[in-house]
Amino acid sequence: MNRMRLWRSKKTSQEAGRQTQVCVWTPEQDAELVRQLCTRLAEPSERGSSLRSVLMKQLNRRRTIGDTWSAGGWTVEFDRPFVGPWWFMRQIGGRIIGPLETHIELTPEEANELNLRLDKLISNEIEAWATEKKFYGTMRDDTGVILSESLTLPHEDRFIRRPASDAEFAANEARIARAIHDAAIAYRKPPFKDSSLIEFEGAFGFPSFCQIAHRQHQGRVQFALIHMPNGGSSVTNMVESLATLMRQRFYPKLDPGLIDWFDVIPPGTYDIFREIVIHAVTLQHANGVYSDPDWSEAPDDPSGEWRAFIEATLARGRKARELAQAAPHNENAVAD
Repeated sequence: MNRMRLWRSKKTSQEAGRQTQVCVWTPEQDAELVRQLCTRLAEPSERGSSLRSVLMKQLNRRRTIGDTWSAGGWTVEFDRPFVGPWWFMRQIGGRIIGPLETHIELTPEEANELNLRLDKLISNEIEAWATEKKFYGTMRDDTGVILSESLTLPHEDRFIRRPASDAEFAANEARIARAIHDAAIAYRKPPFKDSSLIEFEGAFGFPSFCQIAHRQHQGRVQFALIHMPNGGSSVTNMVESLATLMRQRFYPKLDPGLIDWFDVIPPGTYDIFREIVIHAVTLQHANGVYSDPDWSEAPDDPSGEWRAFIEATLARGRKARELAQAAPHNENAVAD
């Protein structure tokens, strides 16, 4: 092995972590197939990791899971192998798992009956959807995910462009992933504009937003970070980074120690809070960066002006909050 190949091999090993060799025995007639499967399964890549995660659920099963269907809190699994004479093949069984601790191990007859019903429903839905999309009689494949000669057509007017090499395929996969990522960011954009609304990057890069209210008062600044319904990562979990960002944006020349921070949860934002909750947050800071948050009850506000200021901000942004509560683009978002 030349030095470059040795370096590349070492680099791959480093990127994948420590590796070890395993040896298995298999029926001779299936040896080549098993070798190819094991090579893919052990691949130190996202593709190998995905395959391992898919197969992992098979390890604690005495049967092999064949088809799986999930919807609306219900999961159906059909087991392999098929059993019976060739003219009367049936699923050996399966299970249906659902709400209220439902768990039924299906008999072969029940599994076959349910499978036929699902097959009919799904066939009708796929046919209707394909008709709606005008997919009948057409071919399209610009990904090359499945290598099939049936999609290689000699007619120039029906030419299908496919990635010619693994490198081109990987680049195409990266483009698809980037497009999905960009679409996800746009999907999380609030469907409204409000001067009190701030967007920020939440945990794991999850697009998030909250409301803010701030004012100068007696030589200091009071700054409230206000939770939003379906806002993504919560203010509470992101308070130190949010505080750092807000000071840089609104009061970059102000000493970080001259800002009083407040964590505000409006009524109805989460089910457990029926009234507005205002907590003071004490933060350590160095070089303009906040850290080590500590929550306590908000200090007395005899005049009630600060609380009234926060409530006025909530009232001004009521429409924004209602839209956030009902926005379909946030239907799966929860505050962590």
